[in-house]
Amino acid sequence: MAFNRRYGNNTTTTSRNRLSDRDMIVDLINTEKHLSHLYEHAIMESSSSMVHNTMEEFQHDEHENAYTLYNVMQGRGWYNPAGAGQEQRHNFKKVMTTTKMNNNRHYNNYNGTSTKGKSYDNRYQFT
Repeated sequence: MAFNRRYGNNTTTTSRNRLSDRDMIVDLINTEKHLSHLYEHAIMESSSSMVHNTMEEFQHDEHENAYTLYNVMQGRGWYNPAGAGQEQRHNFKKVMTTTKMNNNRHYNNYNGTSTKGKSYDNRYQFT
């Protein structure tokens, strides 16, 4: 009796207390990303080849799981990378250009030279 009252183990649960399928898949993808990040640290800091290889296998499994979840979301129309791709590419180019300029400025200031009057080397910019 106390279990039902405390944990709400009855059949009258409302839908507002439940996650949608989309919310659950997004949560799963975020979990896969987090685990992959943790495995990356374990791979980089592993002291033996056996641990290193095992962590790489685990990380590969996480990548496959995330890809499967991505395909499910795309198949249901919950994720459309084509529409967001253009904006993401633009933002990526902007960040890369800014980072490159900041790195050049830092490097030149470190060496005691000035960037004033010099042109920015744009051969690494993405098109």
